[in-house]
Amino acid sequence: PDGGALFVTDQSNHMIRRVEVATGAVTTLAGGGDEDDTDGVDEAAEFDYPAGIAISPDGSAKFVADSHKIRRVEVATGAVTTVAGSGTLGSADGVGGAEQFNSPSDLAISPDGSVLFVADC
Repeated sequence: PDGGALFVTDQSNHMIRRVEVATGAVTTLAGGGDEDDTDGVDEAAEFDYPAGIAISPDGSAKFVADSHKIRRVEVATGAVTTVAGSGTLGSADGVGGAEQFNSPSDLAISPDGSVLFVADC
């Protein structure tokens, strides 16, 4: 992360946006604008009121708190994948889609990128 861009969740438009600090230019990194939780690339990916965002230590990926899931967005390609959460409201621990979130709102990542912390309301 060189500080040249801000990455923000555009909740009501269901998108992840990039803002160039020097110019203020805004582009869409991922999300087609429809409310859903579909994995995909660029506009084929859908978000459901994305909230918090965390940046991987090397800047290559963004992690997004999205409805009842945690999603990963690759900066180079705009590819979006679900890394945690079944998509069903709940509070179950688990692995491989068995885990549940109520309403994840913010994220933080450890300095080495090995642990992602989730604030779940």
